[in-house]
Amino acid sequence: MKKMAQKTEFESRLAKEAQTVESIESDFTQVKYLDVFDEKVTSKGKFYYQKTHKICMEYFRPMDYLIVINGSKLKIVSDGKKSIMNLSSNKMMAQMQDMLTACMIGDLSKMSSNYLLEYFEDARYYLVKIKPTNKAVQAYIAGIEIYLDKKDMSVHKLRLSETATNYTEYEFYNKKFNSLKNETKFAIR
Repeated sequence: MKKMAQKTEFESRLAKEAQTVESIESDFTQVKYLDVFDEKVTSKGKFYYQKTHKICMEYFRPMDYLIVINGSKLKIVSDGKKSIMNLSSNKMMAQMQDMLTACMIGDLSKMSSNYLLEYFEDARYYLVKIKPTNKAVQAYIAGIEIYLDKKDMSVHKLRLSETATNYTEYEFYNKKFNSLKNETKFAIR
């Protein structure tokens, strides 16, 4: 990938495309690598996004797991046990919500004071590399890479690096835009 030449053009196109997106449904694959185990763990599931600040990730393989973000609330269901918390108490998930939402709504400029952003591109994708400048956030996140498909400006891949060697990578495919009508996926109770 090479450094992006037309950053302003990219930002205005991202903002324009994002204004038309009310919801996204897609399949995803998650690969988690922890150097202490020296192996990758792959999971699969469904991703749902709806304006504003609503995210649902349903994991089906290798186990059932659910993450729902609705505004400032976070719900996690694992092994049939449900926990609900305020996002301000989970920095990692709050940052992930901010990153995904920033791309969905097309406003990366709000992040400039707390993050260092670098822009790259190749024939198929734009890449935005994001490094937190806040020490508290750096304790949880070393960096984030967001790959955007040039065809529709949607998130193709998101790589969240907890440390220099530990990361979680999400790849999104089979995307459907503005077709999600049922809000029950985002219910937190």
